Amino acid sequence: MQASRAIAFTAALSALTVLFSLFTVPFLFGYRIHFFQVGIFLAGVVGGPMSGIVTGLVGGVYMATIRSDPTIVVGNGLLGLFTGIFSLRLRPAFAALIAWFFIQAPWVYLTGTFIFHVPAVAMQLILMLLTVEDVISAVVADVLSNHLRLREYVGLMK
Repeated sequence: MQASRAIAFTAALSALTVLFSLFTVPFLFGYRIHFFQVGIFLAGVVGGPMSGIVTGLVGGVYMATIRSDPTIVVGNGLLGLFTGIFSLRLRPAFAALIAWFFIQAPWVYLTGTFIFHVPAVAMQLILMLLTVEDVISAVVADVLSNHLRLREYVGLMK
């Protein structure tokens, strides 16, 4: 029963993550941001590292396709995996933000700079926007997992 719940939860969060990636929100200076990381963070925090990596990989496919950047899939998989690992010891928001700052942000910077040759100024802007998205997404994931007791409701982790 536990395995089928984990598979169903991961599938639902993966679908939700893809759905969230379809929508953007207007931000400063005409830039638009999205919050599909909420699904990745929730999968890692509630479902654990395996749920996080699968949701990150599946959820990253749409963004990777529209941006012609396959490294997005790997980066989001790492984000979900490490959010799940770090959440075993840390509060969900901290786990998500640590996964962003120490795992995915360096991945984004290195792949953008060395593979796609994006100028440093553009990379700084990209990282700034992604940081805003991830901070908001981490707080939402924290509220859903702790304050609404999503962990207990789903019943995947103790």
